[in-house]
Amino acid sequence: MDTKWIKAYYNARGLQWADQKSALLFFLSEVGELAEAYTEVEGVGLSSEEKDFLARFAALGLEADEIVSRKPGWVRNYDRLRKQNIAHEAADCNMMLSVFMESYANLSPDDALREKMALKLGCRVEDLDEVLGV
Repeated sequence: MDTKWIKAYYNARGLQWADQKSALLFFLSEVGELAEAYTEVEGVGLSSEEKDFLARFAALGLEADEIVSRKPGWVRNYDRLRKQNIAHEAADCNMMLSVFMESYANLSPDDALREKMALKLGCRVEDLDEVLGV
Protein backbone atom coordinates (compact mmCIF):
# COMPACT_ATOMS: atom_id res chain seq x y z
CA MET A 1 0.00 0.00 0.00
CA ASP A 2 1.28 3.47 -0.86
CA THR A 3 2.02 5.15 2.45
CA LYS A 4 1.26 8.63 1.10
CA TRP A 5 -2.42 7.79 1.69
CA ILE A 6 -1.70 6.55 5.19
CA LYS A 7 0.36 9.66 6.02
CA ALA A 8 -2.40 11.95 4.74
CA TYR A 9 -4.97 9.98 6.77
CA TYR A 10 -2.82 10.18 9.91
CA ASN A 11 -2.43 13.93 9.35
CA ALA A 12 -6.18 14.38 8.90
CA ARG A 13 -6.85 12.39 12.09
CA GLY A 14 -4.04 14.03 14.07
CA LEU A 15 -2.28 10.68 14.53
CA GLN A 16 1.44 10.17 15.00
CA TRP A 17 3.51 7.97 12.67
CA ALA A 18 4.54 4.81 14.51
CA ASP A 19 8.13 3.69 14.93
CA GLN A 20 8.92 0.19 13.68
CA LYS A 21 8.40 -1.61 17.01
CA SER A 22 5.09 0.11 17.69
CA ALA A 23 3.95 -0.44 14.10
CA LEU A 24 4.67 -4.16 14.44
CA LEU A 25 2.67 -4.31 17.68
CA PHE A 26 -0.17 -2.35 16.08
CA PHE A 27 -0.09 -4.80 13.15
CA LEU A 28 -0.32 -7.77 15.52
CA SER A 29 -3.18 -6.06 17.33
CA GLU A 30 -4.98 -5.65 14.02
CA VAL A 31 -4.40 -9.31 13.13
CA GLY A 32 -6.08 -10.17 16.42
CA GLU A 33 -9.02 -7.92 15.56
CA LEU A 34 -9.29 -9.58 12.15
CA ALA A 35 -9.28 -13.04 13.75
CA GLU A 36 -11.98 -11.92 16.15
CA ALA A 37 -14.08 -10.36 13.39
CA TYR A 38 -13.80 -13.43 11.21
CA THR A 39 -14.86 -15.67 14.07
CA GLU A 40 -17.87 -13.47 14.82
CA VAL A 41 -19.04 -13.29 11.20
CA GLU A 42 -18.06 -16.73 9.91
CA GLY A 43 -18.08 -18.69 13.16
CA VAL A 44 -20.83 -21.09 12.11
CA GLY A 45 -18.58 -22.53 9.41
CA LEU A 46 -15.57 -22.95 11.69
CA SER A 47 -14.59 -26.09 13.54
CA SER A 48 -14.00 -25.88 17.28
CA GLU A 49 -10.26 -26.24 16.60
CA GLU A 50 -10.36 -23.25 14.19
CA LYS A 51 -12.41 -21.18 16.64
CA ASP A 52 -9.93 -21.92 19.44
CA PHE A 53 -7.00 -21.07 17.18
CA LEU A 54 -8.52 -17.74 16.10
CA ALA A 55 -9.45 -16.96 19.72
CA ARG A 56 -5.78 -17.32 20.67
CA PHE A 57 -4.84 -14.89 17.88
CA ALA A 58 -7.49 -12.47 19.14
CA ALA A 59 -6.13 -12.72 22.70
CA LEU A 60 -2.55 -12.19 21.51
CA GLY A 61 -3.71 -9.19 19.47
CA LEU A 62 -5.29 -7.70 22.57
CA GLU A 63 -2.04 -8.31 24.45
CA ALA A 64 -0.09 -6.50 21.70
CA ASP A 65 -2.62 -3.66 21.94
CA GLU A 66 -2.07 -3.46 25.71
CA ILE A 67 1.72 -3.35 25.29
CA VAL A 68 1.71 -0.60 22.68
CA SER A 69 -0.93 1.36 24.59
CA ARG A 70 1.63 2.06 27.32
CA LYS A 71 3.72 4.10 24.88
CA PRO A 72 3.39 7.86 25.50
CA GLY A 73 1.33 9.60 22.83
CA TRP A 74 -0.56 6.44 21.88
CA VAL A 75 -4.20 7.03 21.05
CA ARG A 76 -6.72 4.22 20.70
CA ASN A 77 -8.98 5.30 17.87
CA TYR A 78 -11.21 2.23 17.68
CA ASP A 79 -13.66 0.47 19.94
CA ARG A 80 -12.68 -3.23 20.08
CA LEU A 81 -16.32 -4.15 20.61
CA ARG A 82 -17.27 -3.61 16.93
CA LYS A 83 -15.79 -6.39 14.82
CA GLN A 84 -18.39 -7.06 12.15
CA ASN A 85 -16.50 -5.61 9.18
CA ILE A 86 -13.90 -8.15 8.08
CA ALA A 87 -12.82 -6.04 5.09
CA HIS A 88 -12.09 -3.03 7.32
CA GLU A 89 -10.11 -5.17 9.74
CA ALA A 90 -8.08 -6.66 6.86
CA ALA A 91 -7.51 -3.11 5.56
CA ASP A 92 -6.23 -2.09 9.01
CA CYS A 93 -3.78 -5.02 8.87
CA ASN A 94 -2.63 -3.84 5.43
CA MET A 95 -2.22 -0.28 6.70
CA MET A 96 -0.20 -1.23 9.78
CA LEU A 97 1.94 -3.70 7.84
CA SER A 98 2.69 -0.87 5.40
CA VAL A 99 3.60 1.49 8.26
CA PHE A 100 5.85 -1.19 9.75
CA MET A 101 7.58 -1.91 6.44
CA GLU A 102 8.25 1.77 5.76
CA SER A 103 9.48 2.37 9.31
CA TYR A 104 11.63 -0.76 9.26
CA ALA A 105 12.96 -1.00 5.70
CA ASN A 106 11.68 2.06 3.82
CA LEU A 107 9.77 -0.35 1.55
CA SER A 108 6.13 -1.06 0.95
CA PRO A 109 4.94 -4.65 1.43
CA ASP A 110 4.18 -4.67 -2.31
CA ASP A 111 7.76 -3.68 -3.18
CA ALA A 112 9.16 -6.28 -0.77
CA LEU A 113 6.91 -8.94 -2.33
CA ARG A 114 8.02 -7.98 -5.85
CA GLU A 115 11.65 -8.26 -4.72
CA LYS A 116 10.99 -11.72 -3.27
CA MET A 117 9.11 -12.90 -6.38
CA ALA A 118 11.90 -11.70 -8.66
CA LEU A 119 14.49 -13.46 -6.50
CA LYS A 120 12.50 -16.73 -6.53
CA LEU A 121 11.97 -16.48 -10.30
CA GLY A 122 15.60 -15.55 -10.96
CA CYS A 123 14.86 -12.27 -12.67
CA ARG A 124 15.26 -8.57 -12.03
CA VAL A 125 12.41 -6.68 -10.34
CA GLU A 126 12.22 -4.50 -13.46
CA ASP A 127 11.49 -7.59 -15.56
CA LEU A 128 8.90 -9.12 -13.23
CA ASP A 129 5.82 -7.88 -15.12
CA GLU A 130 7.11 -9.41 -18.34
CA VAL A 131 8.13 -12.67 -16.67
CA LEU A 132 4.71 -12.99 -15.02
CA GLY A 133 2.83 -11.82 -18.11
CA VAL A 134 0.99 -8.99 -16.38
